[in-house]
Amino acid sequence: MKIIPTHLHGAFDYVCGFMLILSPHLLGISEAHSPERLVPQLTGFFILVQSLMTRYECGVLRVLPMQAHLLSESLAGLFLAISPWVFSFHQASATRWMPHCVAGGALLIAGLLTAESRRSILRPAL
Repeated sequence: MKIIPTHLHGAFDYVCGFMLILSPHLLGISEAHSPERLVPQLTGFFILVQSLMTRYECGVLRVLPMQAHLLSESLAGLFLAISPWVFSFHQASATRWMPHCVAGGALLIAGLLTAESRRSILRPAL
């Protein structure tokens, strides 16, 4: 069931994008080129750029369809969630890998629960 309206999803995207970019600094991950630092920052940058380009209330350029936005954001969330195992830092302390899983899961869930348009929330699925 698609219960999140697109305007709330857009606000979530901007907050989440900036938080992902700032999260290594907030969590004290200081290694410059470590995957624990680069993966959330690059994912956050991707989320922000994609949000600016999406055809919805919070978009600026409005060239990317919402359906493509939701699919790519769900895939980015999945990648972020499994990145501790992909880049082998899952054995480090939980403060280094747990934020990746939580933020990735939030992006994945938001992508799956967001309506593709304003009208699809108001109209029940048959």
